[in-house]
Amino acid sequence: MAFGVDAGLLEHMLAQYGYEYTICPFGLYAAVGTSAMLELSQRQLQEGDIVVLAVEPTDETLSTYFGASAFWKCAEEAPELLAAVGSAHRAALAGNYVGFLQERASILRSGDFPKPDGAYAKSAFEENGNMSFHRAGNIMALGWDTGAPVELAAVSVSPDFAQQVNDYCQNAQERGAEVYLSFSPVNRSALTGGPEAGAAAYFRTCLGAFDCPIISDPNRYILDSGWFYDSNFHLNSAGAVLRTCLLAEDLLAQLGCYEELSFPRPTMPEPVLQEVEEVPDSGWFLFSPIDETGSGYLVSGLTEMGLLQANLTAPTSFEGRPVAGFAPHALSGAAQLEELRLPETVESLPDGVFADCPRLTRLVLEHTGRLCRITEHTFDGAPQIRIYVPTSAYSLYRDGDGCETNLWSALLDRIFQY
Repeated sequence: MAFGVDAGLLEHMLAQYGYEYTICPFGLYAAVGTSAMLELSQRQLQEGDIVVLAVEPTDETLSTYFGASAFWKCAEEAPELLAAVGSAHRAALAGNYVGFLQERASILRSGDFPKPDGAYAKSAFEENGNMSFHRAGNIMALGWDTGAPVELAAVSVSPDFAQQVNDYCQNAQERGAEVYLSFSPVNRSALTGGPEAGAAAYFRTCLGAFDCPIISDPNRYILDSGWFYDSNFHLNSAGAVLRTCLLAEDLLAQLGCYEELSFPRPTMPEPVLQEVEEVPDSGWFLFSPIDETGSGYLVSGLTEMGLLQANLTAPTSFEGRPVAGFAPHALSGAAQLEELRLPETVESLPDGVFADCPRLTRLVLEHTGRLCRITEHTFDGAPQIRIYVPTSAYSLYRDGDGCETNLWSALLDRIFQY
């Protein structure tokens, strides 16, 4: 499974060296889980097929996690997918069916139908699953998703998932197919710890978990932020070409062809600059730099005057740099706070950030193009909060804005439109 591979280009590259393959970039709404992707592709394997697994290095994607609610959305126009789901996931599907129907009924009553566009709309993909939507450059304010840092050395593979992959490999071998392991691209700027040491640890983790041959060096897929698009793993169009070149070289070497790939490497595109509004410092917020370069800031706390305010609006910038999120205890002691407004530059909110705000009942989000990243515990200790979002963006909170798990959908009873 690979995001960011140009299938047509990979076919062309392999054909130059005498290897004729039809490339099928198989992928499914990732909130469903990697485990379901393996189940759905397994029955399609034929003699002579090559499967390249390139799973994003997160504990969730390297587990048997199954997003039943998301799967119902995938199967709405393709009910044949339901027949391919294994018995282990059928109970979860049955348990989520009523909720799926209720959500669809609510959409029909409101008339607020999904309006998909951009990189994750159906129209962004060709019939074979290859992405055709042009991603000009990195659209993240700081060049990386500050709400999801990547520590490769800490990534683990669940034993159940490792067993599923190894069973998949055995089934493929019995069908005359081969399975290889490569690596997902990772944004260098998002890495914590030493990249080389982390890559080596992650390589050892995969080597110990999976039986299939590893055809790639993970260090080759740790790329500069300019090659990415909207997450620490998703590439822009030029990045997809670069990654395709790397994968072609790895595949050719595995197949016994060690000639240098005769294809020009793309030029790394300039980032898609986000306008940051210059705002005067209110004197209510404290800030801490996100990294050593001072590329952006987090709200790290409130000043004495800030702690007395009933209404606060987070600034879009500080010292000319974007304010991209909040530190875990940034609102500690905000006993008077009743309303907090967040601009779209705030990209993430950590665990329990609102737990020390007993009077906070209105969280107003100005996000219209992308969702603010939250965790399962962002709203722990704050059951009183009601979340207000623009009407034009409400469908994002219901359906998500990409292929990651949409944690906002579980909070729909607390989300109101303005």
